[in-house]
Amino acid sequence: MTGSSKKPVGITRSNSNFINYYKWLEENDLPYIILDWEKNNFDDIKKCSALLLTGGVDIFPEFYNDWEDGKKREDYIPARDGFEFKLLEFAFENKYPVLGICRGLQVINCKLNGSLINDIETIRNTNHRKISETEDRLHGVNVKSNTLLREVVGETSGIINSSHHQAIDRLGEGLLVSARADDGIIEAIEWETKTGKPFMLAVQWHPERMPDKNSRFSKSIIDKFREEIYKDQ
Repeated sequence: MTGSSKKPVGITRSNSNFINYYKWLEENDLPYIILDWEKNNFDDIKKCSALLLTGGVDIFPEFYNDWEDGKKREDYIPARDGFEFKLLEFAFENKYPVLGICRGLQVINCKLNGSLINDIETIRNTNHRKISETEDRLHGVNVKSNTLLREVVGETSGIINSSHHQAIDRLGEGLLVSARADDGIIEAIEWETKTGKPFMLAVQWHPERMPDKNSRFSKSIIDKFREEIYKDQ
């Protein structure tokens, strides 16, 4: 945890590019506690004021459907899935602001009884994978009017980065799609009815590593997250 008198953000440890996430919080003056499925330090969420769900390995399919996808069980981390579902449930019950990134969006959707497209390249014939180990794909995104995301970014469209091969299929209960890629893939979700609910926004792209950190699809999101966290502290 970084040093601060402010209550920290609980950030789930990622098995992929984790440094990008916590550096993003540090750059934006947000102290944090790392929530790690291997340490099973669930109780640390009780010291936090918000939850950031990070990207990483695919969610184990048995958590959202019962069909085989050709991969082996050891290609997944079911313990991480269960740990993060439990964290998310606690965050919702205690009205924590929640921000989901990439896999984090998928965790939220699955927790709320949604499902995923197993591989959008083979099923939807479109490619959202990163171009190389060091370069994300870039593509257009369209933001729905009268949504939280539209209010936050102040744009109807833009360019975002992309590094995923799965996406939302069946939308989770109580959710609203607030952005789609040019090819129709869901890129952002939020609460459909926000009355009585805490801030929750989830995006399929990676605002923590956008080429332009001042892009409204990066900076405006972290600024809004920080505002929501500290408005009552």
